[in-house]
Amino acid sequence: MTFEPVLWQIGTAIAGAVLTGLLLAIGHWFPWPHELTKIQCYVYGTSSIWLGFSLWRGLNGDWITPTGLLGISTVGGLTVILAYKIDKYVLKARKADKAEAADDDLR
Repeated sequence: MTFEPVLWQIGTAIAGAVLTGLLLAIGHWFPWPHELTKIQCYVYGTSSIWLGFSLWRGLNGDWITPTGLLGISTVGGLTVILAYKIDKYVLKARKADKAEAADDDLR
């Protein structure tokens, strides 16, 4: 058994990690034209990690795993967006309840 396949796996994993690190560093210090929202930051960070992972797996001939990770990440991201929307609705309802409790004229 030779170590070439193992060294290739390690080297491509390092390349993916370097790509992810560089993308995250650029995103951190890039002079964005406006401040990013939390969701935009999540998308950028998750995309950076996905790109590094996809580079590693793609260089090793695996396109199925990155595709699966993209699907899983997308569902996770949509869940976070939905949770933020629900939280806004709940906060608005709680504020209305507090206002009603504080002021009898609102009932």
